[in-house]
Amino acid sequence: MQLEAQDFLKMVEKGKGLVFVDIESTGLKGDYGSTLVVSVKPYKSKPISFVVKQPGHDQRIVKEAKEALEDADCWVTYYGKMFDIPFLNTRLLRWGERPISKRPHIDMYFMLKSNIVTARKSQSHLLLWLGTQEQKMGVSADTWAQIGLDTKNITTMTKRCESDVMGLENLYDKTKHLIREITR
Repeated sequence: MQLEAQDFLKMVEKGKGLVFVDIESTGLKGDYGSTLVVSVKPYKSKPISFVVKQPGHDQRIVKEAKEALEDADCWVTYYGKMFDIPFLNTRLLRWGERPISKRPHIDMYFMLKSNIVTARKSQSHLLLWLGTQEQKMGVSADTWAQIGLDTKNITTMTKRCESDVMGLENLYDKTKHLIREITR
């Protein structure tokens, strides 16, 4: 028996198995960059963040994030099928770990891209356009450039990552009726 997408969503929402996931990293490639923060937000609960003490030293947090993701029944990301999950898997490989076991994965970027026509596809634009309670937090270029020089920058990145998963949940709530298919 196969569940319809909307029935599956109701089930994982009630069972607390639905999580929103975002990462912040020092770059866009996992061989030259490292993970700074991974935020996992169970549906209608507070975010849980895994944070490095120092950039480049992400072995502990990628393993902890992997465990949290494997405990979930379904992930929701924004462009996470192309960035967040592959980046984490790259960092896990770096540390001699196995990749994250797959789960049903709703990538809101691809879901919305195929269901609506807007001038911009960024999460920030869609949250603003839909008037959601949570908006995407901006981070200055100086904060990014000086990420390893001051620990307050790691705190800023943690706030941003948590803001992203809270906004992602708002985006999901506003548009989940459009979800017709869920893949891994």
